[in-house]
Amino acid sequence: MASIELQRVEKRYGPHSAVRALDLRITDGEFLVLLGPSGCGKTTTLNMIAGLDAPTAGQVLFDGRDVTEVSAYRRNVAMVFQSSLLYPHLTARRNIETSLRYSNMNRAEKALRIAETVRMLEIEPLLDKLPSQMSGGQRQRVATAKAIVREPAAFLLDEPLSALDAALRLSLRSELVNLQKRLGTTTVFVTHDQIEAMTMGDRIGVMSGGELQQIGTPDEIYNSPATLFVAGFLGSPPMNLIEGEVIAGRFHSDQLSVPLSAPPGAATLGVRPQDMHLVAPNAEGALPVEVFALEHLGRESIVIAEAHGGLKVRVIVAVGFAARVGERLGLAPDPARCLLFAPGGARVPLRPTVAA
Repeated sequence: MASIELQRVEKRYGPHSAVRALDLRITDGEFLVLLGPSGCGKTTTLNMIAGLDAPTAGQVLFDGRDVTEVSAYRRNVAMVFQSSLLYPHLTARRNIETSLRYSNMNRAEKALRIAETVRMLEIEPLLDKLPSQMSGGQRQRVATAKAIVREPAAFLLDEPLSALDAALRLSLRSELVNLQKRLGTTTVFVTHDQIEAMTMGDRIGVMSGGELQQIGTPDEIYNSPATLFVAGFLGSPPMNLIEGEVIAGRFHSDQLSVPLSAPPGAATLGVRPQDMHLVAPNAEGALPVEVFALEHLGRESIVIAEAHGGLKVRVIVAVGFAARVGERLGLAPDPARCLLFAPGGARVPLRPTVAA
């Protein structure tokens, strides 16, 4: 196991900056998820931790030791990729054995290590099968065994579940978390899937444009997003973001009016769909909308409403709610649950005020 630290790490490809002045510390035994859209720099960051890509600037440290110039092989990390990367001509057993090829263990020690790993991942029936004879989920289990059999200092996983179907992703998510907690191995998991991030990580680092926007626990990231990007990226259904301005202690946008204690000026109001309430279309201070669509999800429903100018606003309602497309409604956010963001995207500290 190892702690991992990135100090002002940058990666440039010509004029393009893939990662910019990144400071990141991953504690020993932590499960950290790097989350963000395609092209945000998360895989580049993982590759620099692994030693597959050299930083243009900055340092990479393992347990306080500078490994920036150390080769990937000598960093003692194990990677699992989106595709399983198994040798197609080797059985599962032989694929796993290749990870111990250059170890100092004797034959009996290798056999014992493999047996323990195989038992842990419950892949005994697969040992004599070729990759072509396995399902996608089985291949990923074997690839995971191939990674952990070495007992590396860190696991690095680059979207290992994204090519699987929904049921397999759900199953393997819990298996990977359980495995990591049992082994206690420092783990960095890259994904663009917020559900994976929220359900798997001890902490989540949200990246955009090569920069770390925020790092924190899933609760911190979801309930206290530091930037407009994080607020809009985390949440399913996503947070409603409404542009307007603060005047005399109230946020205004069209007919919407919310009492908020904040400096005057242009701002974006953020409110989760569960914190938006249906009211009469002519209610004072409410946002007038028309029903655009209704999504029934079994335990709840989501009203997608359209406001002036084509703005789509989502609100979670109880099962059984019925409305016709085009029906007029009013939406009123809970002031105590609202967030406010400055034009540059930074979160604006505020406290709710009581309407006069």
